Amino acid sequence: MNLRPLALILLLLPALARADWFSANLGLASDYQFRGLDQTNGVAAQGGLDYVHGSGLYAGAWDTQNRSAGGGELDLYGGYTRPLQLFGLLNATLDAGVTGYVYSGERPALLGGGSQDFVEGYAGLSAGPASFKASFAPDYAGRGAPGWYLEGALRYPLFWDLKLRATLGYGGGEGVQRQTAPLSADGRGHTYLSYALRLSRDLPWWSLNAWAEVTGTDLHLGGSLPRGGEQPFFLVGLHREFDL
Repeated sequence: MNLRPLALILLLLPALARADWFSANLGLASDYQFRGLDQTNGVAAQGGLDYVHGSGLYAGAWDTQNRSAGGGELDLYGGYTRPLQLFGLLNATLDAGVTGYVYSGERPALLGGGSQDFVEGYAGLSAGPASFKASFAPDYAGRGAPGWYLEGALRYPLFWDLKLRATLGYGGGEGVQRQTAPLSADGRGHTYLSYALRLSRDLPWWSLNAWAEVTGTDLHLGGSLPRGGEQPFFLVGLHREFDL
């Protein structure tokens, strides 16, 4: 799949409108998980750049190490957000856009081989501490079939300035089943649930945010994977965001 037109549009979008806000982020994680599935089997350095226009348009790019895809992953995204009121009472935010996932190489033969570049459309709604997002890809992870992913999240402040985020996701469609087949102990494709529970806290040094997370799926993973069938995963990391 040729993602060059998408990349060009996203990179030119800031030049087509008056810039209101640029920000960047840097991170280091003990592992990189994508929708509950291990991508690196080790430490991952990550970073991104975001642009937001006063009209609600936004664009960005995020890069991470991804050893399951030749070493690197670049996510290019763009979309539109707008505030709205639900039932005339609750303030909410609508978010819709498209993401292109570009990988530096092909997936290992153990995972089925081939390119896994793909484009995904999404729409989400957030209100207060709750958010929901639905994503759909005509060619999920380059598997030659459509797939979708639903995700809900709750955020809640705790004591000692700790913040809790709980996430529950569900992936389905033929593309997702083809993606999970080489990971499963029975060698068959499955729809699956994923979950994550993250605690985070802002640190007093260099505007850093530290986090710890437990994440996994209801899949019975095969023992031939780098981590075997071990679940859940326990992750820690550092993150920093700053305006430009």
